[in-house]
Amino acid sequence: MMGSRWHGFFILLVAGAGLHSPATAQNLPKCGDTKVQYSPFDAAYANKIVLESTTDSKVPTQTSEKQYSPQQTMWQTKIEPDYIGSGSPAVLKLSFIDHDDSSAQVQWLNEKLVFGRVWWGRVYSTDFILDVQKREFIYKEMAHYGELIQPCL
Repeated sequence: MMGSRWHGFFILLVAGAGLHSPATAQNLPKCGDTKVQYSPFDAAYANKIVLESTTDSKVPTQTSEKQYSPQQTMWQTKIEPDYIGSGSPAVLKLSFIDHDDSSAQVQWLNEKLVFGRVWWGRVYSTDFILDVQKREFIYKEMAHYGELIQPCL
């Protein structure tokens, strides 16, 4: 019994001593060297970003906040889902499923391209560019921000 208690104390002592050693500080990256890590789009998220033409989306009211394209030939707005289905003109509807609350951001790049970012958690998101006229994504990548929240010097 005495040997196992000493063994546990020894491990704790070594682990505690390692936290204050200069070698640990030397392994930390410089704060300016940290960056977002991009990777190819993860197919597991393919069903979480849905693009569809629809006529059953509610038409935004005049008081809805509209974000216009640079030449103001198109606009977008954020609306809550309409579960009643009140028939309206055809629109292009972009939905994000199971994302971090209030975390989808979409902005016009020009008259036909929209950049978007949707967060799946604190440090993981998808960045995309949507060609509105062709109704297809021309760019989609995963972005991992974990390195930015790690300790650094």
